[in-house]
Amino acid sequence: MKLSDLQKLDQNIIKFLSEHRGIDRAVKGRILAQSLNIDFRTLQSRIEYLHKQGCAIGSIDNGYFIPVNEYERRAGIIKKQRTGIAINNAVNGYTLAELDWIDKLFEED
Repeated sequence: MKLSDLQKLDQNIIKFLSEHRGIDRAVKGRILAQSLNIDFRTLQSRIEYLHKQGCAIGSIDNGYFIPVNEYERRAGIIKKQRTGIAINNAVNGYTLAELDWIDKLFEED
């Protein structure tokens, strides 16, 4: 894949992040989105697409970055795994909850 094969927005995301190589240079997602004149959800969606295209874009609490070594790649992976676990826990709780849980909560003994 070449940079020119990507949509202009995706190219701009990669160009911006190329200046943020290394976990210590992570850029906040909201700042990145603002500088690209897009909303944060669009940025997240485009980065998800870029992941599928083989782009190693890490994310940690401090923002997005291009990992420069295996330690940094692993830090980004761990963050994603924790997010996935939290989402899975929420889905399980939602799935297993009784539909009358709210009524039961307010029932008086």
